[in-house]
Amino acid sequence: MRAFWLAGMALALASGAQAGELAELDCMAKSYTTDQSREIDRLLPAVDMLAAGENPEMNALGMLVGSAAMECASSFEWDDAEFEPAVFFELGRLMEQAVRRHGPLPREDVARIDQALAKGDRAALWRALEEQVALGVAGQPDSISNANAMVLGAFMLEIGAGLDEAKGEQVGVLLATMAMQRSSRRAFAGQ
Repeated sequence: MRAFWLAGMALALASGAQAGELAELDCMAKSYTTDQSREIDRLLPAVDMLAAGENPEMNALGMLVGSAAMECASSFEWDDAEFEPAVFFELGRLMEQAVRRHGPLPREDVARIDQALAKGDRAALWRALEEQVALGVAGQPDSISNANAMVLGAFMLEIGAGLDEAKGEQVGVLLATMAMQRSSRRAFAGQ
């Protein structure tokens, strides 16, 4: 699963030569059949983004997203530079839903994160998160610069997560799904 995630992020971050209209990204969420939507609802609680190794649920989710993306690509005539970030945008969107609906973070923690993200200028936080995602893509998931460590650590303290490593990973999963969408949206738009 981690390899799927990292490979996807590499493609999303490397893309961007063409510019798609951001509103087109909504196509995928609207493209699922009733049966596909039920299957997504069944898969989301089982997707474990912290698991090492293969995750069949994540693979199945990827197949559903790929199917929706193919339909949208046909409708909007996306090329590879639009298709790839669109897929990873949608995966990020669905994985964010999984975390918000099914954990591992309690809803109170998610609410605290949302409240904190809504305050002030978070450009440094998003920059740090996107840099960490890029390092993970490059095969260096445990590498973190001092500057990024300070920014991410300050955010953890702000939301009351303290220095608890397990809690930090859980918060990181939610933030990574959001950062994945931000990066993919920019790549899709050719920015």
